[in-house]
Amino acid sequence: MNSAIVFRRGPTDWIQMSIWNLDNDTLEPGQWIHKKVPMRNCDISPSGNYLIYAVDNFENGRSRTVISKPPFWTALTVWEHGDMLFDRGGGLFADEKTVVLNVQSTQALDHYPVPSHLNVETFQTQKEYSLSKGQVNLLHEHRQEINGWTEEKDPSFIQKETTPLLQETTPKSIVPKLWKKNITNSAALYWITFYHPEQRKNVDLFYLGRKEEKIKLHDITWADIDNRNRIIATKEGKLYASKIATDGSVDYTNLEMVHDLNPLKPSRIPTPLTMKTWEDSL
Repeated sequence: MNSAIVFRRGPTDWIQMSIWNLDNDTLEPGQWIHKKVPMRNCDISPSGNYLIYAVDNFENGRSRTVISKPPFWTALTVWEHGDMLFDRGGGLFADEKTVVLNVQSTQALDHYPVPSHLNVETFQTQKEYSLSKGQVNLLHEHRQEINGWTEEKDPSFIQKETTPLLQETTPKSIVPKLWKKNITNSAALYWITFYHPEQRKNVDLFYLGRKEEKIKLHDITWADIDNRNRIIATKEGKLYASKIATDGSVDYTNLEMVHDLNPLKPSRIPTPLTMKTWEDSL
């Protein structure tokens, strides 16, 4: 699979799901949803045919974890689990036939059952939730490690980049983490991430690393490496990708806009019948 699931936020709590084909940079716009969907608790199956996501219904204590077929939100299987405190909910695909839930019970709702060919497990990790270690969303960290990111220790660089963003009143227990993903033998993508208590949101900072230098990718809200070895990124409601020269080389510092999602507005998009049911086998 060389595609990405794109969640376009706004206006307010509206989110549109689309599929970004990274081979030709075409976009398949999908459904809108008017719910709170924590992006860090989502995952896509290896084939790209299934998405697991969580819906945060904190107000009524009936949050849900759902599996659907992108680019549609329509539920195939649903687990209900109360709240999403400590980043509970959602999950990841261990493989095409195994889903790992970030909830305590694997019992799905009667009207949205688990198909017989899908194995369901619960998320287990040796790490413990710890603000002092920056371990807040353990599921997200585990998924990043699976996807090729490694945690780096560079306290001076982290402090230099994050101190201007943190106030004196910010709890000292907030620990930013630095992650690295190799692009080539001489280039890597770096990512500083932490939860900002005053702003009540995750802060993500991205850098292109070459030798001893780290070049900040300004205003980028998300970035990763695709199968063509490009940096792909989001910024201000737009999709970007590294430019590939005619000789096949990749200019990592030159991020070209490939799609502007800002003109898109919420609309009703019916779910086709084929996207409402599981395939007979995965």
